Amino acid sequence: MSNLALYLKLKDLLQGIYAGHNRSIDGWIVKTLAMMITGMLLGPHVQLFAIAMCIPITAKLPSLTRRLERFVADERIEVGTLFESFVIAMIACLGNETAYLVIDCTQAGPKCRTLFIGLCYHHTVLPLVWKTHRGSKGHLKGQQHCELLEQLYPQFRFHRRVIVLGDAEFSNEPVMTWLHAHHWNFVLRFQSNYLIQTAPDSLWQSAQALYQAAHLTPGQVQHWEQVSFTEAHQTAGLTMTVQWGEREKEPVCLISDLPACEQPHLLYDRRYWVETLFGNCKSRGFQLARTEMEQPEHIDRLVLAITIATCLTLGLGTHLIVTQQADQVDRADRRDLSLFQLGWRWLYRLLALNRLNELRMVLRWDFQLPSPGFQPALQRAA
Repeated sequence: MSNLALYLKLKDLLQGIYAGHNRSIDGWIVKTLAMMITGMLLGPHVQLFAIAMCIPITAKLPSLTRRLERFVADERIEVGTLFESFVIAMIACLGNETAYLVIDCTQAGPKCRTLFIGLCYHHTVLPLVWKTHRGSKGHLKGQQHCELLEQLYPQFRFHRRVIVLGDAEFSNEPVMTWLHAHHWNFVLRFQSNYLIQTAPDSLWQSAQALYQAAHLTPGQVQHWEQVSFTEAHQTAGLTMTVQWGEREKEPVCLISDLPACEQPHLLYDRRYWVETLFGNCKSRGFQLARTEMEQPEHIDRLVLAITIATCLTLGLGTHLIVTQQADQVDRADRRDLSLFQLGWRWLYRLLALNRLNELRMVLRWDFQLPSPGFQPALQRAA
């Protein structure tokens, strides 16, 4: 009965979302997507037979599995179109806040990698757009990165400020050129052997040589402003920041178009939040790594269901925090659970108690997620 209740709730939710969409969404697509999300939330992993086992529809398991196979193979299903309403809702909730976008890549299936761009949200990341490519190792090309940025640009075209954060894979000339042309700021990591020019007509030196000459030691941060980045491309007017963590073996080198006073290294810390998203999609949640799909387009449609389920779960967790009900699933004297786990466990409690009418999805930026660990009584009262 709980499986059926969740399926009907999700079907009604999706029908309401897509009713106001500017393009007609086929009813079979909506119902199958609701089935898939139900199976993901209640099943052990995202192999299609495991999803089908939890679908509360009177049909043989092989028939339900084939329906899911037809869904992921259906070329009519455009993931960007079906996820657009969720992106619009995220941006509407964001309001006038700076949008910190993280771009990163993760393995999906045995022979593919999925490139994500997501919106930083309370120590995790809300997925916005994604594209799966063949290949289980190595970096994707800068042009592939730019294509995904171009896909997202219309949604943030008029946003007050956008800052893109990315690992060393993304500190390439096509990405930096694209970001500059579209007036989006960036903080990107790069390899310490890249050549930097600190002043016009000065020698090109590696970042490693520069921070060694500055006698940087663990626990220190140093900025070089108005530098030119790489001898090959000579992108001028940038800021190089080198941060050496106290427990790290070597420094982190960052290149940014922000001034040093904005502390690019502190902004870059948000990039690590994407690991929480990948953990939720994989080992700590939906087990994406267990999919056996090898067609990139099929994986993209599977990820569509995962991203909607992720938004639902984070929305549930946010509702518990803002209504001060986190102790429904977490300890009252400390926060042990992530926002995702708060929502995941609360969903299961609502199902167990037959209280799905209390399901609320909320996304808000105007609250502080409690720090993990023990919270003294005075601090909790405050």
